[in-house]
Amino acid sequence: MKKYILTLALGLVCAVGFAQDYVVVNQGTIQNKYLLKEVTAISHTADAVTIEQGQNTFTYPVADVDSITFVKALDTTIPQDLLDELDDYMPIYYGDTPPNIEGVYREHTTTLVYDSSGGYSPGSTFIDMIFKFFNQDMMNNVLDYRALEVYTDGSIASDETSLESYIMGNGNNFTVYFNISGNIYYGQDYDLTMKQAIIISGTKAEGGIRNLYYSFVMVDKSDDPDHTIVDVGTIRVFYDSDGWSETTTWPLNGLKFNVNKNADELPGLLSMPKK
Repeated sequence: MKKYILTLALGLVCAVGFAQDYVVVNQGTIQNKYLLKEVTAISHTADAVTIEQGQNTFTYPVADVDSITFVKALDTTIPQDLLDELDDYMPIYYGDTPPNIEGVYREHTTTLVYDSSGGYSPGSTFIDMIFKFFNQDMMNNVLDYRALEVYTDGSIASDETSLESYIMGNGNNFTVYFNISGNIYYGQDYDLTMKQAIIISGTKAEGGIRNLYYSFVMVDKSDDPDHTIVDVGTIRVFYDSDGWSETTTWPLNGLKFNVNKNADELPGLLSMPKK
């Protein structure tokens, strides 16, 4: 008799539910997923594993089952007070049926909507950004994310990645949420690290994203004696002011980084400089 394994993969407890919990029956490379909230019984004998889901019964010979996994999808928490504050400046789309947003998009006219620090005035413009959403899991509502800040000469100001970001929404509307952490260098002679929460909302359309909003919250940072970046708790909200972020291609010939931008370049977003 083939032995199967019961395991439990736990994520984070979530205040705003992005994904679902599943029972997964693995048969080699095949995964059979059942919503845990709809499973009424799981039983097994020496010969078979049976999943009961409402009026339906699914039976698998034990010899064909590699494992049964109870999967709690990775979730995250957006504090309600943060959602309430952001809701005044950008749309937040709820729901567990978001659109597929896989693709690469460029935001040309990045414009400030709100800055709780007062460092920049609403209407200030910032550097172009290229967003890449990929590996979207429509079952668990997670996807991978990468973004570049791009100067006018094509060089890169910064590069960020978040694996298993969380997406919610319905119809063509979506909101993506994740945390990033990294090192900041603006010519200082000490290490400066930070952690940010990022929330992106928009409406998927053919050829791009309409009404793309992009917000940052400074969650934590290391000692910053020169006050290089904004204080913990600072919120900034941006949007593509022409209302359209078109699909584009990811740079293929290597990324040329430039940490010393020219004076006439627009400021960047990702590291949240004070000014």
